Amino acid sequence: MTKNNSIAELLNGNNIEPLTGEKIYYVSRDDIIRDPENDRDDWDDPATIANIESIKKSAAIRLNDGRRYGVRTALWVKPADEQGKYMLIDGECRWRSTWGEEDPEALMLPIIIRTGDAKEIRLDHTSSNGARKGLNLYQVARSIKRDQDEYGLSSDEIMAVHNLQSKSQLSKFNAIHKLGDSALELVRAGYFQDINLVYDLKKLDDDGITKLKKKIEKGDSIQQALKTLMPKEKTRTADAEGKQDGGGSTPAKVALNLPLAEAQALAILLEVDAELEPKELRIALLAKIAGLVESTDEQQDAE
Repeated sequence: MTKNNSIAELLNGNNIEPLTGEKIYYVSRDDIIRDPENDRDDWDDPATIANIESIKKSAAIRLNDGRRYGVRTALWVKPADEQGKYMLIDGECRWRSTWGEEDPEALMLPIIIRTGDAKEIRLDHTSSNGARKGLNLYQVARSIKRDQDEYGLSSDEIMAVHNLQSKSQLSKFNAIHKLGDSALELVRAGYFQDINLVYDLKKLDDDGITKLKKKIEKGDSIQQALKTLMPKEKTRTADAEGKQDGGGSTPAKVALNLPLAEAQALAILLEVDAELEPKELRIALLAKIAGLVESTDEQQDAE
């Protein structure tokens, strides 16, 4: 079988996507264009480069009859524009794997044309990123924000498409946008991938972030580095007799005795890890509240 016959088979064959029943077409890679708003922007990242190179090498394998193995998973694209170009929804790594190829067979890529509305196309894109090479924490947070602000996805829809296990996890991704510039740059650069550490990161000032970065670069795990740099939580305690400093009257108290579900909801509002064990959650909530009270007192004193 010649290369030309092989390409003709691709173009004229009855190719159907087995799961969805959608028609698969083959088009030139030059007729496919990237989406400039793709959530993935780490094309210089060594892991992404390695992923593209791996696709390129596997596609170049020759089968027993001489054909290339090729790109087997169809790229999802939007309908052709006025210039006959198909904008990518999913598959930019596969598309990039053909860069520099001269073999005509390598330049023909399988596509499925997706015709859903803006929300459906957005779900196609975000769910694909979640199912394949994951985005880093910053990219996920930015993607979630776009889903909320531009596409009106609900919390449940966002959790489903990004494979999040709880609303607490969603809150942590949203907290990334509240980080200071230094901490945000640390997340953007991919220094860690544990979303549970975001609230701890918020507690460090710029000097603490600089020290954290140096410790990680020296080989410390981010957990070890954070443990040594975390500021001590300040708590307000009465003296042994329950008196305020100076012998004043005992301050009024409200017991924190909440059902677990309500305590977890409060934790989300206060940006405390809601997935802690109940005992640890109570301690964390009390410490957070004490810190807020002290901050308020300091502001009043300043005034």
